[in-house]
Amino acid sequence: TGDYHREPRDKNYRLFDSLISPLHNMNYTRATYNIAMWIKDYVWHKLLKRPYKLSKVIDLGDGDETIVLVHGLASKSQIWLPLVELLDKSRYRIISYDLLGFGSSPKPESSSYSTKDHAKSIYHSIKKDIKTGQKVILVGHSMGCIISTYLAYNYEGLVKNLILYQPPLLLEESEKRSFHRKLYTYIARKPPLFLNYVKFVNRLFRNKLENLETATSNWTSIEKSIHNTILSQETIFELKNLSIPTDVVYGKMDFVVSRLDAKKLAGINKNIKLHYVYEMHDITKRSSKYLKALLERV
Repeated sequence: TGDYHREPRDKNYRLFDSLISPLHNMNYTRATYNIAMWIKDYVWHKLLKRPYKLSKVIDLGDGDETIVLVHGLASKSQIWLPLVELLDKSRYRIISYDLLGFGSSPKPESSSYSTKDHAKSIYHSIKKDIKTGQKVILVGHSMGCIISTYLAYNYEGLVKNLILYQPPLLLEESEKRSFHRKLYTYIARKPPLFLNYVKFVNRLFRNKLENLETATSNWTSIEKSIHNTILSQETIFELKNLSIPTDVVYGKMDFVVSRLDAKKLAGINKNIKLHYVYEMHDITKRSSKYLKALLERV
């Protein structure tokens, strides 16, 4: 389903690795190793503000156009496989990274998992994988839409086209009583409820949500991402001011996100086109065919 490999690290990172690597081979206690790794994390990421290296799960195709797929909350890159299977590998290069805190990417306890944190890690990864000056087509799903919009708005010259599938847009901050804002806040405060719901749906619909991460060990990244990415988003403002072609796609049966804000945006920014598919909050074969058609128009 993709290429799994380690990316080359720069000289500074290799220096830190050289200081820590003896611990892998010597008879140190687990506590000592954890302390050493904490020091490495603190110096490199907290003090030097360097972004975390994400796990690149999908890297297929050798086409001239590069598509970067950004998954959503509590998910992983494999959720994109129905779309990846349909895309022409001779026309596109298709890349997807596991977001910070999810899948096989690092899960630092110290991260705030803000939109900026997620975006910096993706940007750092993308720039290593593309040629200088090259632009990408960015496709986001759910929370990945918030991160993708942030990238398109704040990193000028990176994105040529933006496709947002089921973005969890929220009303302006002044309208705090919106149903979905309350819903996301409630979910963040009730970890067992969310995890049990996902497990129940998986049993009921035969692993319908199999690409969602339900382990309690992932709750830190889930909770912080809800608070600091979804609930703290500035996505509506960013979309209003984007100057690149943007397609917003909603599922008619998707009750996880609100569609009210998108209707407003379509009339505010001429670069935004609004679409609907008969889907729930998931990436299926049917929705993948629709996304494929949008990508082929770019």
